[in-house]
Amino acid sequence: MFSPTVAVLEKFDNEHEFERMCADILIALGYEDVMPVAPRGGSDGGMDITFKNQRGEKGLACVTLRKDIMVKFKEDFSQRTAGEFNVYILFCTKYLTHKQKLEFAKYCLNTLQAEFVPKDIEALRSLLDSSLRSIRETYLHIKDDSKGVSEEALATLQEEMQRQREADRLLLEADKFASSLIQKDGLVRKAVELYPPYKQRELRQLGIEMSTAVIDGYDPIKQMGMIRGGLGRGMVGFRKLQRTDIAWLTTRSISYLRETVLDAATPDGEGLLYLACMYGYQQQFEEMMKTIDKAVKIDAEIKEGIQQRKILLTLLRAGGSDQMKLQRLRKRLGIPHVSKTTFCKFIQDFDLTDFHGFIQWIALKRPGAAGERGIFIIKISPPYVQNKGLVSASALSVESWKPDNVANGDLVSISKLYNELQASFILISPSE
Repeated sequence: MFSPTVAVLEKFDNEHEFERMCADILIALGYEDVMPVAPRGGSDGGMDITFKNQRGEKGLACVTLRKDIMVKFKEDFSQRTAGEFNVYILFCTKYLTHKQKLEFAKYCLNTLQAEFVPKDIEALRSLLDSSLRSIRETYLHIKDDSKGVSEEALATLQEEMQRQREADRLLLEADKFASSLIQKDGLVRKAVELYPPYKQRELRQLGIEMSTAVIDGYDPIKQMGMIRGGLGRGMVGFRKLQRTDIAWLTTRSISYLRETVLDAATPDGEGLLYLACMYGYQQQFEEMMKTIDKAVKIDAEIKEGIQQRKILLTLLRAGGSDQMKLQRLRKRLGIPHVSKTTFCKFIQDFDLTDFHGFIQWIALKRPGAAGERGIFIIKISPPYVQNKGLVSASALSVESWKPDNVANGDLVSISKLYNELQASFILISPSE
């Protein structure tokens, strides 16, 4: 929707007038001792407006019309020292991304030991189009019949700003200091309760993070803590998710993604993909298929993401050993059937340049075959020249990770290996 306020702010080219407007905004918002450092121009040492907040703490407002906001931030904030000010406000006529806001807040918290408050073009529009219309008329010359600002409106606005600042603090704590996804969940929920405009963005992202953790099998926040403590994945300190954690994360992820990407006015393909994965993990096949359909309609290229190994394995869980469901999923994702010719050609033509490992396939155990049911990873030794082009294979259950023998582990021709595999498995697709 067109906004006259945004249109004027985008063309604003008078630094001094912009600084005066920002000073008036600070006064209207209840800040005290508001003092422009160099109101008539000249060097200000990266300091535009000093002030005190309602708690009597010292603050500094940095004001800019520049578009290279990252460069400007580094130029001004690198001149400040830890403890010099308690709070920093950045006024600008550029849209700040969530990543930029987070980066600026982290710098202020970690390096300057201070709070950071962003006032980009959208935040200014919100202020000037609501409680500060008289300031908008003075500086942007957008006429408004209602003069002045009521004390009640200002009090409401100041209370909302305080809630937003507290929500920002909680989100920063969740991003930087949470020790697990469960702890992060509690902090994010508190933040969105305080400031509901963050709900769509934050719960969507959290839902995707939880879904990713279930797909990968470990909590990335706990894992990062172990890496920082000197314990990497595969070492003693690495811990896979417990079943109770998986159940909790799956349920939470579905709840968040249903609300923010499925039932939302503007659903997105990525969020729907991860929601489909969680339905797959819970073996809710029909819900999964409907969600995949919606994801593909929004973004046809999402099929490539769906066929990534971990995601495909998660989706395959929904069908169990039901071959009819497997065929429906194959058709929906465009996964071709595997013939003896295509299988042998794939193995024979496999590029072994700088390759060290196994050629892997995803497969489903046939209902009448011996051993464990479900989805398997088939690991095939490459047809090396020294082995005269012969291959061997083993199978691993993705549920228990127990091995299942194929052709007794002997070296056989690729054609014979296909016959051995077909006797016990339905080959689905190669896996990277």
